[in-house]
Amino acid sequence: MASLLTGLYPYQHKVRHNGGPGLAAEVELASEVALDQDYRTSFFSGGAPVFRRTGLNQGFELFDDNIVPSFRSLIRPFKQNADAFRQWVSQDVGGMSFFSVIYVPDLLFTTTETLTDLGEARNLSFESQREELDESLFELFQELKSSGHWDSTTIFLVGLNGHTGNDRPKELSSMNLHGENTQVALFIKPSQKKKRDEAIHWKIDQNVSLVDVGRTLFHLLGESIVDQAPQSFPAQSLTEVMKSATATWPEDRPLLLESGWGLWRKAGPLKTAAISNHVLYINDEKPRLYNTLVDRFETNPLPLLQESILPTTQKLQNLLYRNQFVSFPPLLSEWTTKLSLPYSRWMRADQEDLLLKDLKRLQSQQPGSLDLLNWTAQIALNRKDWDTLKQLGQKNKISTWQFVAEKNLNIKTAKVTDACFDLVTVKTIGTDNLKNCNDALFLEWIDWIRADARGLSRETQRKRFERSFRNYMMDQQIQRNNIAAGLIWDTSRDNIFAPSRVELALALPEFSKLRNQVYKSLTIEEL
Repeated sequence: MASLLTGLYPYQHKVRHNGGPGLAAEVELASEVALDQDYRTSFFSGGAPVFRRTGLNQGFELFDDNIVPSFRSLIRPFKQNADAFRQWVSQDVGGMSFFSVIYVPDLLFTTTETLTDLGEARNLSFESQREELDESLFELFQELKSSGHWDSTTIFLVGLNGHTGNDRPKELSSMNLHGENTQVALFIKPSQKKKRDEAIHWKIDQNVSLVDVGRTLFHLLGESIVDQAPQSFPAQSLTEVMKSATATWPEDRPLLLESGWGLWRKAGPLKTAAISNHVLYINDEKPRLYNTLVDRFETNPLPLLQESILPTTQKLQNLLYRNQFVSFPPLLSEWTTKLSLPYSRWMRADQEDLLLKDLKRLQSQQPGSLDLLNWTAQIALNRKDWDTLKQLGQKNKISTWQFVAEKNLNIKTAKVTDACFDLVTVKTIGTDNLKNCNDALFLEWIDWIRADARGLSRETQRKRFERSFRNYMMDQQIQRNNIAAGLIWDTSRDNIFAPSRVELALALPEFSKLRNQVYKSLTIEEL
């Protein structure tokens, strides 16, 4: 998104992190150019990671990222954003020119239920989300036509990344620089002064980039980005190919591809690749070279000294070396193992038993992975698989897991060495007892269940705890979605996807009624 709005590559605008630091204030966005020229400007975000903290709000009079996540959905669907955009055009724009961006993350969330025009629920899949998006786009375009904005508006419909399957088991989607993830949809509908009876359309077969689309935005706004020196990867405005199907730039123009995920996840350095015409060079320690003209799916890497394309290969190698893009070493196997499960396995309720089975298998492959240990324990607790939770607790010396599991198995329980759990049974709760427990959520639960001993209002403490517990469970839902999506969001370091003391305590048989009450409160507030 930063490249789209700046017309610059990441090595120029420096935004390579989905959390922060964001775009520097001195980097000019197309929205700032538009605002200076008296355009009305707006941005409607559908959700993470495009928030104000990215710095992408510069130049937008309205930057609407006020999204309230719920257990049903963490995003604001495109249909709602399209409605907000139409309302903004109707109420704020009037007859003025406008520049607006709608960020659409909908296609990631394949387990969000959508309805057809007839009110029928679609199946939960990528295809169903795409169908919903297609319908909503059609409605938006029809509204633009009926309101008289269609002909005078230039519209860019562009993907920020592709859709990856499971065809490359050792390749994380967040670092995949193959065509299925880097070749994205790009449709441009230019404005036109004269209305046509029939639309005309064409396509070009040469490679273009999001940086090129950004340069095009600046060009359409009457401003060109002037590079200070000849660029290794020259960007090109697409305004000429919006007038005719003939591209004016060299067919072998090199483009840079990169993923900064490994860098900010501390999984490795920046991962890069370069493409020129039909030659793709992936800059790994063991480089991979493909001729995409004859190997469309990039499944048959070529020798680096392949004579037919050797000049192009050497050119791409030299460009990457000149710009100090280091080769990428193999990822530690823990990364590819723990992030190997598909999104639907994590997020579909009817697949949670299979998820637990998969996590146990992966955890046995990577016994040293703290993430896999925590994730397996959390799903085991969710599924009430006490044998698994007991085994994990015993093996890893986590007494609370073992204690709760053995209580539910109705067998002799291990001693709990946890100062917070002691508060459940201690006769008198003193200041020292409270100081020894640093779990704020657990202390709120204690304030509720032992309100009499604490001299507190039981009803007040119940409401307080349920509100905090709801926020905690919402954070857990975000963490779970993030794992399912491949850890692409910069979520809070304070929250991990693992059994909390409160969840464990509520799973004790003696608190079963209390547990039902607490979890029911989550559902009631969601209605």
